Amino acid sequence: MAVRVALAVGLAAALAACGRTEPEPVTVETPSSSGTATAEATTAPAEKPRPGTAILDAEGVALGRTAATATRFAFGTRRQDVDGAAAAALGSAGEQSANGECGAGPMEFTDIGGLKLNYLDGKLVGWFAEADPKAVTSDGIRPGIRFRDLQATRSASLIEGSTLDGEFEYLAADGQTIYGFVSGTGPEAKVQALYAGVNCFFR
Repeated sequence: MAVRVALAVGLAAALAACGRTEPEPVTVETPSSSGTATAEATTAPAEKPRPGTAILDAEGVALGRTAATATRFAFGTRRQDVDGAAAAALGSAGEQSANGECGAGPMEFTDIGGLKLNYLDGKLVGWFAEADPKAVTSDGIRPGIRFRDLQATRSASLIEGSTLDGEFEYLAADGQTIYGFVSGTGPEAKVQALYAGVNCFFR
């Protein structure tokens, strides 16, 4: 049992001289003889999860505050609809850019975190995703995982003859093909990025 100690301020004479009353004794609880403190330890509040999600597949992207409420936008959807939903879901309007020398024609892009949305003639035609906690494929694959882990769960292989280093493809759970790039070699090689649809690559 904790020992209660009464701490009295022993300045009665001085307080009386000043016309003040002696303060009430203050009771403080000390650790018990077993050495166990009675005060509860405080913990820092957990960081709130970032809102929004982008669920990626071979033919489009779903955007929402949660996976359950995400709205899917297939390739061919108007840019203003996709960008508006992306801003509302991911909390940012992103950065816009353009490249007039892409093989498919002049393209425009919206970058939000690690996700790039690709547009051609004002319509969504593809996406490119690097590691980002908000971006995940519809079958649960995220950039940043080890390539050998992807190979263990999906049919994934490097593309022979590709002029782009580390380019690979894998068969998603829905039977569609998603592409990407591997960084590094050997068992610690990681999936650097995933992509689908039309992208501005120079092969």
